[in-house]
Amino acid sequence: MKTNYKILVVVTTFPSVTETFVLNQITDLIDKGNEITVFAYVKPKNQPVHQIFTDYNLEKITVTHFKNAGSKLKIIKAAFVFYRKYFFQINHKKILYLLNPFELANNLKKLKVYYDLPILLFKKKFDIVHCHFGFNGKKVADAFELGLCGDSKAVLSFHGSDLTPTKVNHYKTIYKGVFKHFSAITTNSIYLQNILTTVKPNVSNKYIIPVGFKQDYLKRHLIEKTGINTFNIVFCGRLINWKGPDRAIKIVYEMIKKGCENVVLHIIGNGEMLPQLKSLAEKLDIDANVVFYGAMNQDNVFKIMANGSVFLYPGIAEKDTQRSETQGLVLQEAQFFKLPVITSDVGGIKYGVIPNESGFLIDSENEEEFVERLILLYKNPDLRMEMGEKGHKFVLNEFESKVVGEKILSVFSNIFD
Repeated sequence: MKTNYKILVVVTTFPSVTETFVLNQITDLIDKGNEITVFAYVKPKNQPVHQIFTDYNLEKITVTHFKNAGSKLKIIKAAFVFYRKYFFQINHKKILYLLNPFELANNLKKLKVYYDLPILLFKKKFDIVHCHFGFNGKKVADAFELGLCGDSKAVLSFHGSDLTPTKVNHYKTIYKGVFKHFSAITTNSIYLQNILTTVKPNVSNKYIIPVGFKQDYLKRHLIEKTGINTFNIVFCGRLINWKGPDRAIKIVYEMIKKGCENVVLHIIGNGEMLPQLKSLAEKLDIDANVVFYGAMNQDNVFKIMANGSVFLYPGIAEKDTQRSETQGLVLQEAQFFKLPVITSDVGGIKYGVIPNESGFLIDSENEEEFVERLILLYKNPDLRMEMGEKGHKFVLNEFESKVVGEKILSVFSNIFD
């Protein structure tokens, strides 16, 4: 099986503190001998940078679009900087061809695509264009429609925000080009694939490939949980409604009400609900039992997980959009750290947990059962240890980046057969 592909990875934000799965996949592909170029639309400011981004010097292989620089004047300045920076990598003949007055209508279409994807003006050729998220796939499909991608093959990975259940009819229109031009389409769970097939029932080139974690960046923090007297409950995710951070606080409050002592809820993440969550903890008079960390890099997240007792995820299906977790890589990372997980049975979560062995799947509406399961694990450290060991072995076999990476390379190989 060929492994040395030249791959263009198209993403929205890079590096993103919440999309570590993209970093893990890219670095695994590099480890396997592939040549990667990343094209991103946004380079975030004022957010933690994960160590893996620095270790692999991913800045060097990343080209960031200029169009999100701010005002029109800033965009123009950024475009000149972009052109100057990549002057010797750009195929200037492509730009000259756009000046042909006899192809005006077609060239205007090409100009729009080149503006969206200036990386296609480069001389470099790619075997594969791998898009993360459907909205980026649509842009690349437009480029294929105009013949701007040469002999490249296109692969699209849906992740969830791009396949919201209530927008199926909308996707039937905007993803038409994707289904026409892409050689392979991946989803991270059966749940998400089912949404995909409601959009396009006869998709033949679909694959289920979960996102994975890179063991080398977790195992350095793995410790024996001895001598830890505090019952540490970990919640990690964006602080938005359907992730259920407010429910986590209420569940822990009920647990403390029932006489559980030395309980601390560690909330990792940032988002619109942060002020509301802090007020809720104060209102319930458990602010001493809740620690808010904000957004953190991977190393710091893993240090907290390593000292955890259980991982709590009381997410829901969002009321208006019906969106819910499609996989939840953080649940697999928690299991690597031998944390039993107590989680809502929503979306695709069930496919990343061994029910009643590595964790408990609970009806999202049954907050009382969340409390009961937490208290069960609070009172039974041996059960915590047993479930933690099972979860650790499970995720190493199913979700480690090297394992997942082989599946991705298999897809790449299939499209060239």
